[in-house]
Amino acid sequence: MKSKLFEDRPKTAKTSTERWIRIFPDNGEGYQLYDVFREHNVGRILFDVDANWIYDGDELNVDEQEDVAGSISGNVKEMNALLKDIL
Repeated sequence: MKSKLFEDRPKTAKTSTERWIRIFPDNGEGYQLYDVFREHNVGRILFDVDANWIYDGDELNVDEQEDVAGSISGNVKEMNALLKDIL
């Protein structure tokens, strides 16, 4: 999957639990995740050709996984706009 967020440059995403995750594109179809403050790897997010994702790791909870996957795919801004319209 081609990211809407960046072109082979690392980015940082803030999760709903106030955790800062650094996202590094890898050579495959995934992204390596790194906890900035705890200074260790927290897994990977993998995407298929249909933009479905799966978390490969055990450090992030489901909400954090969705936050990071949304940051990578560019869906975060779309979801925030949708929630703003609903409320």
